[in-house]
Amino acid sequence: MPVILPTATWSTWLDSGTPSDDLQALLAPLPATQMEAHPVSRRVNSPAHNDPQLLDRVEAA
Repeated sequence: MPVILPTATWSTWLDSGTPSDDLQALLAPLPATQMEAHPVSRRVNSPAHNDPQLLDRVEAA
């Protein structure tokens, strides 16, 4: 399962010297108010596509 980390915690998460207890403390759900969802192209379903346009908002079907 992926983890969503606030930007301020990235350096701690990526530091190989961070104690495991400190890393465990970062594993908390990100509040829904800090997330945004929008429809994207069906192109995201194919690994043949790997470009920034995959993140573009499209009209909901």
